[in-house]
Amino acid sequence: MREPGGLLSTGPVEFVQYFNCRLRQLMRDNCAAGRSRWTNNTGNCESINHVLKQAVQWRRNQLPELIDKLRALVDGQFADADRALCGCGDYTLRPEWSKHRLTVDCWSSITLMQRQKAVEVCFRLPGVPTSTSSDGTVTVPTTPGGGKKPHQKKRSRTERTTSLKHRNRKLHFAQPDVEPDSDNDFQ
Repeated sequence: MREPGGLLSTGPVEFVQYFNCRLRQLMRDNCAAGRSRWTNNTGNCESINHVLKQAVQWRRNQLPELIDKLRALVDGQFADADRALCGCGDYTLRPEWSKHRLTVDCWSSITLMQRQKAVEVCFRLPGVPTSTSSDGTVTVPTTPGGGKKPHQKKRSRTERTTSLKHRNRKLHFAQPDVEPDSDNDFQ
């Protein structure tokens, strides 16, 4: 896909534009965000797989038909998100996002650009924190607790070691009062 003559360049122009403008950055953001925020990932995959199979009526389709059906599903999801933003429809905003809710009257009176801005503000993915090297050449995403062992509370340098020191100790056993080669102690 990255090569100029790759598979993506042979696809329909509309799909290539959609992929480059929408999907590529979302895929990168999802990969950078990590799987820790994805809950019940298997269930989500199975759910959307079922929706896709219902859309194609459990049959094989040609690629252009599949692209059209996927586009229709995505457009439907955008419409559901717009309804959730207005407090209508099957979905609702989470309580921490309720400050972005608009009334239906307000939604119908604003322009298309204002609607797009409201949607972007509400559904924007949180930025991934990054660290940049001192010379500014490398930027990597930071991970919380990076460099720590599981259940470690402090950084590894400041953590005091809890291992036992090995000492050459001679074990001293109490010598019984027994005469060797004698049966006197059995009497």
